[in-house]
Amino acid sequence: MGRLRALRELSACLRGEPPENPDWGELLALANQGLVTPGLAATLRPHIGQVPPQVWAFLEDVQRRNRERNRRLNAQLEDAVGALNGAGIEPVLLKGAAQMAACPPGEAFDRMLSDLDLMVLPAQVDDALRALTGAGFTSLRRHEGLSVHAVAELGRPEDVGHLDLHQRAPGPPGIADTEDLAARRSRLKIQTGTVFLPDTASQILYLVLHDQFHDGDYWRGGFDLRHLMDLARLTPELTDDDWRWLRGACATRLVRAALDAQLLSAARLVGPAGRAARADLHARWTHQRWRLQFAYPGYRNPLAALTLALEWPGLMAHRAANREGRQRVLGASAPEPYAPAARLDRVRRIMAGAGGKI
Repeated sequence: MGRLRALRELSACLRGEPPENPDWGELLALANQGLVTPGLAATLRPHIGQVPPQVWAFLEDVQRRNRERNRRLNAQLEDAVGALNGAGIEPVLLKGAAQMAACPPGEAFDRMLSDLDLMVLPAQVDDALRALTGAGFTSLRRHEGLSVHAVAELGRPEDVGHLDLHQRAPGPPGIADTEDLAARRSRLKIQTGTVFLPDTASQILYLVLHDQFHDGDYWRGGFDLRHLMDLARLTPELTDDDWRWLRGACATRLVRAALDAQLLSAARLVGPAGRAARADLHARWTHQRWRLQFAYPGYRNPLAALTLALEWPGLMAHRAANREGRQRVLGASAPEPYAPAARLDRVRRIMAGAGGKI
């Protein structure tokens, strides 16, 4: 039960309710793995008297270094936006890049970013790559074709993270790439130009699609605490109309189930997320399954297989809707996302876990 205890203690700290005499070594190891150590420092600052001096020194150092890293990432983003605007392209910022750009001036931004995600239209990809390479960004990896969502990873020697260029957001195309989502973006002026930011409901949808379907967390279990912290920050901003749109935008029963379970996990682990969390039986079971898969990695695959068997009809309905959505977004001749061998390889990679996931 050591992993569950560490998760409970870290969760309490992230909610601003530090427990008495936690195992700081296990707690910090989990925070580092989940990429939430700078946020942990921010939530514990009002409770500094309950934190051992050597632990606080570590937290404060990580927070300081992450703020400097984010400053450099922001400068990198400014350079990229300036280059894209010069080519007549206003990119959409996704995930952490969107949150960083929306952070009010003078307010500390303690979220840790893995990279910078920018999205352009498929027809703008070639022009965007020319503009970015002309501004000194080197293409480190290129992904061809309309069916991929990320088309390139770029960087410069002085950069502290990659620039990920997308032509659509991760997730099922018929859900992640719709006219509704495009209509829910607002233009934001930054120092070197303009970008588009998804609204709060869209950002939540993108996070769920990325985690539960692109990364396969729905089956693998465990928790991305960094994204749960994002959800806990975002959900209080939603209006009743936003909630109605969000649930409708989920499109399939499986996606709605993933939304409910992830929001419930955010409420229970780092919340509060208030009425965001629908604690119906399925959401509670999924959350508990994820806890078991986190606590006992040996159960990860058997529980995933059991879930697949129990939810097979919903999965088949989701795949049919996904196939229809792909054809609508990518064209009638859009290929299946994965051939059988590629699908098996994707399953292996999902179940093996990924860096930064817990």
